Amino acid sequence: MLVFVAVAFLLGECPTTAAPVDDPTHCCMPKQWSGTMGIISGSVSGGKPSTKNQTIMEYYDYDKMKVALVDVRGTYRIVEDHNKGVSYTITSNQCTTSKLTEKLYNCIPTNTTFLGSYTYGGPQGLKVYEYSVDTIVPGLLGRASFSVDNCLPVVETIINTGNDPYIDAIGFVNMEMTIKDPSVFDVPSPPCPADTELGNVVTMPTRRRAIFGRFP
Repeated sequence: MLVFVAVAFLLGECPTTAAPVDDPTHCCMPKQWSGTMGIISGSVSGGKPSTKNQTIMEYYDYDKMKVALVDVRGTYRIVEDHNKGVSYTITSNQCTTSKLTEKLYNCIPTNTTFLGSYTYGGPQGLKVYEYSVDTIVPGLLGRASFSVDNCLPVVETIINTGNDPYIDAIGFVNMEMTIKDPSVFDVPSPPCPADTELGNVVTMPTRRRAIFGRFP
């Protein structure tokens, strides 16, 4: 379970509510973007509560149908290759694979529910549209907000109320509409399997976020 540190978005700068507007056209994100994710997570497992936080770099390339998540501490890198339907989790000398079962979104799905428009930081702050994303991830409750100007993700909050409940509060900061180092998508073989060996890849249980990626 991964965690992010954008508390300024989630606690320090509570959004000021504007009057709800009619559901705007569901926007589409830039085909490429990158930025820093901060995740703060709380969970209960076996009756024991715990919290975690982590900072992750995320790289999104819809043209290549790939997403990369890089732990800033250098402990792991996850590459999702939606062309092959495989996710690779790469450490210093190991690589584990899992089948991808969810599609890669570029536009806000039409089955999301528009909740309203908000401004972070006051009248001159960042304007966002917020959506309920419960229908995207069955069994979870979630909200996600996107910047009005360029449809980049700003905040996501996901709640699982099942047997092992958890909450993930995710903030996106320092966003850029480019990927300066495309090598983040490279998959080394070895230790990762060659393409001819991907027939044995199975689905592994992972933490699912609302729209942009999965956590081990």
